[in-house]
Amino acid sequence: MNLSMQRGLVRRKSAIGLAGLVTAVLLALFAVLTPEVGPGPGDQDLVNRLASPSIAHLMGTDQLGRDQFSRVAAGARNSIATALVVLGISGVGGGLIGLLSGFAGGKTDLLLQRVVDTVMALPLLVLVLAVVAAAGASFWSVALAMAVAFSPLTVRVARSSALPLRGSDFVAAARLSGASTPRIVLRHLVPNAVGPWAIIAASQAGAAVLVESALAFIGAAPGRVTLGGLLGGEAQTYMYGAPWLIIWPGIVLGVLSLSANLIGEWASDRTSVAPGT
Repeated sequence: MNLSMQRGLVRRKSAIGLAGLVTAVLLALFAVLTPEVGPGPGDQDLVNRLASPSIAHLMGTDQLGRDQFSRVAAGARNSIATALVVLGISGVGGGLIGLLSGFAGGKTDLLLQRVVDTVMALPLLVLVLAVVAAAGASFWSVALAMAVAFSPLTVRVARSSALPLRGSDFVAAARLSGASTPRIVLRHLVPNAVGPWAIIAASQAGAAVLVESALAFIGAAPGRVTLGGLLGGEAQTYMYGAPWLIIWPGIVLGVLSLSANLIGEWASDRTSVAPGT
């Protein structure tokens, strides 16, 4: 591949990643600002039940006359919040643990990897459902369960990135200068290992949206409006006469998950650096 083709590919990937970032920001604004300017997601208007999309109700209403626009925004807000918790715990925390494991080696690495193996041996949905069943179907139990379930993959990817860097000249120089292990990890390993780590973390944020929606779809996350919950339940009963009940939540769910993956690709390109920088 010649230089001009490489530059064209980089520009296309950057444009796609930027489109994902812009889309995610617009969805976040939609989720946060909609309740402030329209009816609440729980407000009922039985006179206008199952009303088709109009100026008054841009996405129509459900079987209880609740504004679908507000409910989809509330569902997106909860899904984004869940994704951010998973990204913070699994993406950031799991990545740092993986880098520390790969850098430390020895018994520390062996112990951490056996814990990772144990968690990875459990099917993701089974693990999440077990935690939710034990702790109750709340926002934090669902988010924390998914973060724990997603963390092993992030740990493994970050560890794989740290292993070849452990014996590099710039790490050896940092050790000779008296730098502590946390400083070496944060100052030298993170910038050089963040590319694949960013892709995994962002894709897990997108996967968290889908898993949370799947749990809500089967009724495992009751008590709050979610995109998956809007796709399931009574929407399945009325969807043939009122297809907007599932069309709009499905579109937002798909776009939200896709944008997270595009952001991961963009972040990888932006954060790729030469070793030792």
